[in-house]
Amino acid sequence: MSPCGIVKWFDPDRGTGLISQDGTGPDIHAEARAIRENGPRLRPGDRVLFDLTHDSAGLRADNIHQAEDDRSQDGPRQHGDEQTPR
Repeated sequence: MSPCGIVKWFDPDRGTGLISQDGTGPDIHAEARAIRENGPRLRPGDRVLFDLTHDSAGLRADNIHQAEDDRSQDGPRQHGDEQTPR
């Protein structure tokens, strides 16, 4: 099973951001080229799944994609927001 987390921030101009892991663990560096969805963009509050890679710069997220429960949500959410069923 892939690790899951919440996008803390993502700068589309620079193509980099940070993902906060669910549970414990350090924040994970995210790059636009690792996003599997259409367009290299993540929004703060997006719930994502990813593969962890350890390289010379530390931990990095690869194969980033939106979690299934996030695909039906409209607009960005902030970390900690409650999700209400539609």
